Amino acid sequence: MIPKQHTKLVSVHEVMNGITVSSKKILIGELILSLLDQLDEHLLVEYLLRDGQMKTLFETIVDYSSEHAPEQMSDVLKKVLALADDDPSEAMLTALFRAMGESQNLAHLSEEQLVSVLQSVLTSASHMKDKSILMEMYLELLKRIRLFDDPEADLLSSVIGGLFTLASQFTDAQVDLIDAMFDTLAKKATPKALIAAARPYMKDQKLCSPLLPKNCVFYQERGNGEQIVGIELDKGQHDVVFGDVGQVVYEQVGYPKLLFWFSLHKGKAQASVAAVKDLIIKEDTQLYEFPYSNVHSNGEICWTTLANHKIKEVRQLEALPALFLGATKNTDLYRNAQEINLRDLLVSMQHQRFDDAMLKPMNKTVGQLIQKKS
Repeated sequence: MIPKQHTKLVSVHEVMNGITVSSKKILIGELILSLLDQLDEHLLVEYLLRDGQMKTLFETIVDYSSEHAPEQMSDVLKKVLALADDDPSEAMLTALFRAMGESQNLAHLSEEQLVSVLQSVLTSASHMKDKSILMEMYLELLKRIRLFDDPEADLLSSVIGGLFTLASQFTDAQVDLIDAMFDTLAKKATPKALIAAARPYMKDQKLCSPLLPKNCVFYQERGNGEQIVGIELDKGQHDVVFGDVGQVVYEQVGYPKLLFWFSLHKGKAQASVAAVKDLIIKEDTQLYEFPYSNVHSNGEICWTTLANHKIKEVRQLEALPALFLGATKNTDLYRNAQEINLRDLLVSMQHQRFDDAMLKPMNKTVGQLIQKKS
């Protein structure tokens, strides 16, 4: 009976023809090692796979290497995986990969060791017909090292570069996967980078505006299909229909120069307006509050019936400024009541040229308006 303690001594006898010719005492551990040297590797692996022994043994090997010889950790893992070159059975690979994934947190490995492990996994799996085991192991590695929690530029660049190399090998049937990868990256990329990437493939594409409204100052089109259109209206005089009940018409009321801007999306328009003083509208042109009623301080027009108008073409927007000015007005959103009530103001402005000194600044320029809407 051999004692279980590997530090105990055991007697070893050399026997010839039933006669002991020599004997010596050695450590049990040394005896076991010498026997293992003579043991067929396949029998050894069969033993390790028996009764779930693999996980415990592999855990012991990794823990020992990590504590006493960390520089050899990657070699230990590669040697275990190298067994698959001799017998690349699915059962063996499954046991090896699962033991690796469950027994040691691979996030503790150095970068060099981790790369070596991944390379060994890829090499050992080259004979596999079913790649699901490899995929399972790779995803487990990514989850454990938490690649994207604290991203490093060089590491991310290598990973993304590998994805692009993979994407170049995709077939037409896998175009949805390529589109999904591009869409994910596009959400993180700058518009400048997206335009630069798309430009080589758009040499035959033409970017042009639709027919624009009369007196259009600026036109923008956003990625979601929304169109932003600015229309100027020169300083002048317009009749004002006032009152919800018993309407009164104030004739030829003086107005400042106006800048209307419309947001058009899926046939529905939203309208805003501000006053300007500059004869020629530029990016540094200052915006001023609309001097009468039914307009918020930020320029948004209170125009509930606008939703009833279906706008099919951008050119149709040129009719909206006149439509707004001709609509019935009331005292809603009028902000100068303490200085002069709205009726008295309208009376005083009949047949008069509007005095720009009456305008209140919005502390915003046309350039800032355009930038906000872009």
